[in-house]
Amino acid sequence: MRRLLGRIDGDALDRAVGRWLTDRRAGADGQLRGLAVDGKSLRGAARAEGRKIHLLAACDHLSGLVLAQLDVGEKTNEITCFQPLLETLADLAGTVVTSDAMHTQREHADYLLGRGAHYIMIV
Repeated sequence: MRRLLGRIDGDALDRAVGRWLTDRRAGADGQLRGLAVDGKSLRGAARAEGRKIHLLAACDHLSGLVLAQLDVGEKTNEITCFQPLLETLADLAGTVVTSDAMHTQREHADYLLGRGAHYIMIV
């Protein structure tokens, strides 16, 4: 089992599961879908060099399912990962995306509007 899991591309598996969950999400009855974008450091997990693993995730408000997540690299931060994370989701039209103050960026708002999404950002 360990050899099998060692050959799996974790990022590709994560994207595939996120797409599958997105296709089955609740709210397909015309209601607005809510999506929370937030980052967290994984508790008790660290890389070989000791750096904590930090992920940026997009979580469905209704179901609580993580639809996409992205590793925030050591030489970057959540701000630069916002758009690449949401690019992994096929359709944001009509979705209300919520985020914390770190993501209150003009570029983020412009990006969401360009994808047909709405946003609520803490200021």
